[in-house]
Amino acid sequence: MKTNATHTLKSLCALVLALLVLGHTDGWAQRPSGPGSTLRYDPQGRPMGNNSKMRGGDSLQQRDNNEDSITIFFRMFDSSRVRFLDSTVGEFTSRFPLQKDQLFLGSLGNASQSLLFSPNLRPGFNPGFHAYDQYKYTVEGTRIFQTTRPYTELDYLLGARSEQTIKALHTQNISPTWNASFEFRYLGSPGNLKNNNTSHSNIRLATGFATRNRRYSGNAIYITNRNRSATNGGIVSDTFLTSTNTAYNQRFNIPTWLGGDGDLSTNFFATSVRTGHTYQQRLFFFRQQYDLGQKDSVLNVEDSTYTKLFYPRFRIQHNFLYQQQQFGYADASLTDTSATNVYANVYRNRFGVNKLHPLLQLNDKWTEVTNEGAILLYPQKNNQDQFLKLGAAFQLLNALFDSATSRKYNNLYVLGEYRNRTRNRKWDINANGKLYISGLNAGDYTADVSLQTLLGKRAGILRLGFQNTNRTPSFVFDTLSHFINQTNSELKQENWTHLSGQYFLPTLQMQLFGHYYLVSNYTYWDTYTTFKQEATLTSVLHVGASKTFKLSKHWNWHAALHVQTEASDAINLPLLYAQNRIAYEGLFFKNLNLSTGVEIRYFTPYTINDFSPINGQWVVQDTATIRNRPDIHAFLHLRIRSFRLFTRLENLNALSINRGFSFLNNNLAAPLYPTPGMFFRLGIYWGFVN
Repeated sequence: MKTNATHTLKSLCALVLALLVLGHTDGWAQRPSGPGSTLRYDPQGRPMGNNSKMRGGDSLQQRDNNEDSITIFFRMFDSSRVRFLDSTVGEFTSRFPLQKDQLFLGSLGNASQSLLFSPNLRPGFNPGFHAYDQYKYTVEGTRIFQTTRPYTELDYLLGARSEQTIKALHTQNISPTWNASFEFRYLGSPGNLKNNNTSHSNIRLATGFATRNRRYSGNAIYITNRNRSATNGGIVSDTFLTSTNTAYNQRFNIPTWLGGDGDLSTNFFATSVRTGHTYQQRLFFFRQQYDLGQKDSVLNVEDSTYTKLFYPRFRIQHNFLYQQQQFGYADASLTDTSATNVYANVYRNRFGVNKLHPLLQLNDKWTEVTNEGAILLYPQKNNQDQFLKLGAAFQLLNALFDSATSRKYNNLYVLGEYRNRTRNRKWDINANGKLYISGLNAGDYTADVSLQTLLGKRAGILRLGFQNTNRTPSFVFDTLSHFINQTNSELKQENWTHLSGQYFLPTLQMQLFGHYYLVSNYTYWDTYTTFKQEATLTSVLHVGASKTFKLSKHWNWHAALHVQTEASDAINLPLLYAQNRIAYEGLFFKNLNLSTGVEIRYFTPYTINDFSPINGQWVVQDTATIRNRPDIHAFLHLRIRSFRLFTRLENLNALSINRGFSFLNNNLAAPLYPTPGMFFRLGIYWGFVN
């Protein structure tokens, strides 16, 4: 095994060295470069200008041979702003499934929770299962591409104990006004502890299209998410982490509450979950819109050709959503539920489950169909970032809680939105609202207003926000849910008020931010199977700052500090949370973009949320205080042309001298859920122009 690993490492080093020596020019680019190549965009985001060589409005039909081999950009779903692919290498979490404020329970793919307060402020129907949201593809996170040539990106991330993440992206323009893209991701881990193996797979198909005259256009998105994660209920006792018995130095030997005494496996393709969760989602979203507006053309001085343009003034829009979601928990090890069965008594005594049945199969299945119609008005023809939107929607919900219990629900809501990003980019206003008139979530609403202004090139950017939301608690709190809910209570609607501010000062490379939350009727799980609703007002204050310190020509210190305070025992948060990355960075040999150094993450001790393995919910507890060492990771990230390499040694803070040179001082992600010791990761990311 060591010989194979050494041989692979030598081969990778040789490959990187060869690319460094031979590569002197980029084979692809995100923006055009070279003398006189200035790519501009019309109000609809299409490339235009002297070097784009567009004919008849087909922005991708012909290109100058002196330009780069590819021009690729994208828009996030429901946004008109042009964005480019990220070419930086410093921030690893931009390529990692989890953000750096997330803690996961033992193995990548297990349930995760954030160290920062991030409540659900959406009104309307919500099933209530969010422990694996970080591993899902979403409609909101979909990128709609435009590219001059087919582009493919392959990602491969290898971790210790056969943890692997495979990802592929392909996008190309079938015609100048029709792009299609495909994304696939598989994440698998055999587990660092007993019974915490994971297997997640995601597929996303997306397309953006328009007719040649740009009057009819739209998007279609298809997403499948399959999340499988074993749950072990935590280790039996944290004393095993400090035991002098050398058998427990191999953390897989520590007994856990659930799942039995499984064998050690390194097959990351093994997707079976005997005890744990299986969440599945299939989603199809289709948007079509027809525009009435004004034609125009732009003269290209260089070649005396005209670029045809079309400016919408009135738009009719229709959205269609079909979605199936299934949330399940099962324990195949539970075959005997008698009072004398030791394993069955773990559920009764440890997790407080009063009623048991063999295999403990719990399932909630939801089917949703939503039709939404809207009209959009554009006051200025040459500013597509300013519009007024009015609409309404009807939502059908079909629930199946077990083989015998089903329910049908519906919702009717109206919506409105106003956006205005001024042409000089000095002011950016966004106001939107939604009100549920009738149905399951009648009375739910949200009103959200944000204002952003450019104070000046040196003075920076200021953004202010206000949001008020009235929402029905998630359906998992309802006694109809097949999951175990041993609280019988009538719930009131939660009411949230959120004030936010953000200020970026470019001269100091510093960002200040703040959030204030005020909530009544806050609903939360107080045990593994019961919940409470906090009738009194509860508030959370979150302020912080981030800044890049220039230590020398190539040494940089990227720091972020968060301070959080809560006024209720119903919410658990660390008082201080700090992120630091000290790195040697720069562009070397014209092609080598390098970032290497250390990352340090720290949060103050607090009573972190526990996890209910049966319901898949985070549980507020006040008995166990987590006191972790700072997380320390060493890294080497580099990019050569379109090739990127990420090498990381994580959790160096687990180093133990007292028990020999080993990494046994595990931190905790929740009570009785240790994080891995030292963990090696190697990631390769490569983009290809076809």
